[in-house]
Amino acid sequence: MFLAVSVLIALTAAVFCLRQGRRSAAWRAGLLSGCAPRLEAPRLGRDRAGFATLDGSHDSLPVAVRLIPEALVHRRLPQLWLSVSLRCRLPTGATLDVLRRPAGAEFYAPADLPLRLDTPAGWPADTLVRGTPEAEALLRRAEPILAKILADPRVKEVLVTPRGLRLVVQAAQGARGAYLLTRGSRFDLDGVAPALLDETLAGLHRLARALSHNPDEIDHVRAA
Repeated sequence: MFLAVSVLIALTAAVFCLRQGRRSAAWRAGLLSGCAPRLEAPRLGRDRAGFATLDGSHDSLPVAVRLIPEALVHRRLPQLWLSVSLRCRLPTGATLDVLRRPAGAEFYAPADLPLRLDTPAGWPADTLVRGTPEAEALLRRAEPILAKILADPRVKEVLVTPRGLRLVVQAAQGARGAYLLTRGSRFDLDGVAPALLDETLAGLHRLARALSHNPDEIDHVRAA
């Protein structure tokens, strides 16, 4: 009798875990479904962790949308970041990375930038600015529009390269109860709001126009 009950409990637990796994996988895969109509020729996919990916174009420029679940950081709730990349040729040979609230867990940020630049006056004090040689001149050109972008507390990173731009913003913050009980990541989010993607794309286009010699003719970069 005891053995039969133990087997039944084990089977019930296995079925529960299987269903939970399937629900979790479906949730991760569907997070960007509502955002797809915002792009031209949208293509939904999944990354290796099962999180949704979205590729397409916006105003004729190639766009890549990714989700980044942040590793647990001491004394901070888990974060789910929305990363939006706009591929376009910019008149610079430098790379500039602006990172808010660095915690050492930002694996997506470039790790090989040799210069640490002074944070412009008026910017949030927790901003880390790094770049390659000639990035100081790029920072001076981009400073006014970057200041407006950084005024949004959801912004985590702005990356400027010769081949395009990337903006990383907060999509969701982990549920406090689940984190305190299990130190696990659970996000109260059915899907990324299309309005958040719209705002992020608008910021990227404003930055691209500000950095371009001819704002009306921004060339796209072919995907490698």
